[in-house]
Amino acid sequence: MLSPLSSGTFNRPLSSEGATRAQPSTVPTTHEVLERVASSRQGLRFPDELLISREPQRFNTQLNLQITAVQRASDYLNEAELSLRGLAQTMSREKRQRQLRHARQWVERRVQQSGGTVDRNFTACLDRPAQIIFQCEALDPLLVTEQREIITFALGEGTFRRWASLVIAPEMSLGQRLFALNRALGQFRIWCYYDLPTQRLLFTLPESQWLSMATWTVRGGGICFAADSLTVLRPQPIPCFEQQLHQLLTNETTAVGLNAEQAVRHLQQERQKLLRQRQQVDQQLAQRDLPVEGQQALRMAKLIRQQLSACHGEFRGLNQALQCQANLPTAVVYQLIVGE
Repeated sequence: MLSPLSSGTFNRPLSSEGATRAQPSTVPTTHEVLERVASSRQGLRFPDELLISREPQRFNTQLNLQITAVQRASDYLNEAELSLRGLAQTMSREKRQRQLRHARQWVERRVQQSGGTVDRNFTACLDRPAQIIFQCEALDPLLVTEQREIITFALGEGTFRRWASLVIAPEMSLGQRLFALNRALGQFRIWCYYDLPTQRLLFTLPESQWLSMATWTVRGGGICFAADSLTVLRPQPIPCFEQQLHQLLTNETTAVGLNAEQAVRHLQQERQKLLRQRQQVDQQLAQRDLPVEGQQALRMAKLIRQQLSACHGEFRGLNQALQCQANLPTAVVYQLIVGE
């Protein structure tokens, strides 16, 4: 049997319709519903899309993106966990097949459903693109070769092909060779490092660019790679949680299998990490000033319009000044614009 839901389960805000059914005698206002939701969360006053849209002056763009990323990752991991928990229930064969199909579709549509906030290991990546870790055994000789060689990498086809070169010298240490590789491959957004536990060369790449790696080629000086032609490189992704989860949902047997309880435990751990992210965002919100009132916002908008109409070619400088206000307290921006 699967373990019960953890205490860090995230709940969505109650809708006004649900609150009306709970108290048919009175119709609560939107403010009352939001207060009721806030009290039920026991201090987890984390905003969702509802609050962002209702209070547009409350958050700046950067904080809005952070809030949205946390929520999308949380929603996806929550739904994935519920899908796996449903498989532990007793059900008919036909219903179980439907549940398996739903879970597989949810895993396969990870990028779309999570908005790119969950990577292949089902780890939330809020401040960076989801990465793929892969290896390419054909490049391992570059770390041990004792002869000087010019290596040229290419990515793309035809006129869209990009090139990057480096020199491997015998006197170069392992760190210097890794630095040279990263300096060249960084133009393709590829980062390499030497994994000491496994003693192998590994690479990382944004998941959105993985399909372009089919055209990854290299040319050498006749030592590690041929000098008269391009050698196609075949990167291999490192086994990940998503692959093991797909094998579990398709009933494939592997030497090191993943059962449903282990999968749910992994998802719970990742959701606990997101819970801490929510608490950090809550602290940021608590330190922010109150939103500008309607009359103040109208007055500031009129003053900005007057300044824009009188800038006479200095719009770029004024625009840069206005962009700075997103990270300043509201009171400071108001004083700068109004002059009080």
